[in-house]
Amino acid sequence: MDKLSVNDQEAGLNPTQGGWVIFLTLLVALVLGTFHLPATWPDWLSMLRPNWLLVVLFFWLVEVPQRIGLIGTWVLGLFVDVLLAQPLGLNGLILASLTYTTWRFYERLRMYSALQQSGVVFVLVGIAEVFRTMVISLDSDRSIGFEVLTIPAMSMLAWPIIYLLLIRLRTGLRIE
Repeated sequence: MDKLSVNDQEAGLNPTQGGWVIFLTLLVALVLGTFHLPATWPDWLSMLRPNWLLVVLFFWLVEVPQRIGLIGTWVLGLFVDVLLAQPLGLNGLILASLTYTTWRFYERLRMYSALQQSGVVFVLVGIAEVFRTMVISLDSDRSIGFEVLTIPAMSMLAWPIIYLLLIRLRTGLRIE
């Protein structure tokens, strides 16, 4: 068992703490994902935003998989369903599937560069968006649009920035 140095103990730093940071970043991602653009802006701009929640959750699952639980992500998905008025359980299933898949391969994913990980983000978000769009189109007779491609592409482009910001946060606060 690792012992904290005297300076770390005096500063109140504990590397096992940080659950609040993970929760806060997921909450910020949730707010960004549910934030609506002003009504005067064109509708197509909403297609150009990444799936913030999946990207942030993917980061924490790769970096500290032991800190994220399967039931917690499923409950978070249910909360997203209520906020977005989507079929109950849809986002819970998507987030739980992402959690399990990332747990299964996190050691391999950690060895990838940020550029390679952005390709993985594209694939995972793409699968999630295709599944979400199929279920919603069955539920509401809505056709499949460009969101199936643009949301994963924007998530892939946002990944290096999110990765750099969150890795600095993780190392700065020593979240383990």
